[in-house]
Amino acid sequence: MTSAIKTSATTVAPASGLECRTDRATLVHALTTVGMGVARRPVVPVLGGVLLDGHDGHLTVTTTDYETVVSVRVPEVVRSPGRLLIDYAEATKLLAALVRGTRKRDADAMPVTVRTTVDGGAVVELGGYTMPVTTYPAEEFPTLPEIPPTMAEVDRERFATDAARVLVAVGTDDTLPMLTGVQMQTAPGALTLAGTDRYRLAVAEVPATTAATEDRSVSFPGRVLSAVLKHCTGDRVRLGLDAAGDWVSLSCGALTVLTRPIEAPLPDYERLFPEVAVTARADRASLTQAAIRATAVVEAKKHTRDGLAAAQVAVTVDPVGSISVAPVLGEYADAVTAPDHPAEVDGATDTVRVLFTASYLCDAVNSLDGDTLALHLATVTRPVVFTAAHAPGYRHLVMPVRPSKS
Repeated sequence: MTSAIKTSATTVAPASGLECRTDRATLVHALTTVGMGVARRPVVPVLGGVLLDGHDGHLTVTTTDYETVVSVRVPEVVRSPGRLLIDYAEATKLLAALVRGTRKRDADAMPVTVRTTVDGGAVVELGGYTMPVTTYPAEEFPTLPEIPPTMAEVDRERFATDAARVLVAVGTDDTLPMLTGVQMQTAPGALTLAGTDRYRLAVAEVPATTAATEDRSVSFPGRVLSAVLKHCTGDRVRLGLDAAGDWVSLSCGALTVLTRPIEAPLPDYERLFPEVAVTARADRASLTQAAIRATAVVEAKKHTRDGLAAAQVAVTVDPVGSISVAPVLGEYADAVTAPDHPAEVDGATDTVRVLFTASYLCDAVNSLDGDTLALHLATVTRPVVFTAAHAPGYRHLVMPVRPSKS
């Protein structure tokens, strides 16, 4: 049974006495980071608030929309301990309005104080101004779940790079929830990330320090992960999952995010990788530029309006050692040529021509780095796998477009 965030009027002490002081840049950064957890259309007013919890000299800034909890710890800024629940939108607008016309560098360095007033309200002091800010009863803020045990710890830079690659292939159709998440699966010494939207699939294996218990798997909502990556600044990322599988967490530096995992599991994706018949290795930069140009030509010709759902391009692999990317222009096909690029081709005895949705091909080659990329092909209708020597643990699979029978 899924656990819920609860509200309680007895387990949380009422707001009292909080006073914190820092520079404006630090407070704005904390509020911006936790903004991803604020309810856009709060069903109750407190979900439009941000909780400021000060104790032991440190301030914890927290928001939640019941599905996601975001917290940032700001050290050594609390002068008087206490709790305040202030309106998020109003507070962020005040911090901007009170420095309007001031150079950003100067505004960021300004000291700012948030404190409780004698009547239990709150004020913001900035730039010589003292301004009241709307508050809500702190005791009505939801009681938050505990941080789950860590299931994997990874290097932040490597995790952010590979997670961003995988997110390219994650779906956005909420009617198919299993396709809107990044599956995270642990194995001894590794964390595997995978995501798909049915037309492409990205899989990355990240070296990790994993828990000694059994391997675990969870689907982290792609929308949340995409937002979180922008705010990860620590050296390490810790991923947690509670015993019941109700909450998954990501912690990095001062940031902690808890969110509901996607309950529908990702289908077995390894079976989608084909038995490779042909491999072509080519200069990544040249192939990326060719894909971009071919896509631009299709759009310039407005050929997506001629019965095609999206712009298409054709990748042709010649067994003598070349590869080209050409726009697909239907009835003008015989008039289209594209430059060949040198390639190291293995396994081909005849020319192989594969059609792709242009944007999918561009996403695939852009997700790779290094000097050389490789295309692994089976047949013209089977998935094509893209890899790069610089990222051996990453695979990007794209479903080709079936050739027209006409």
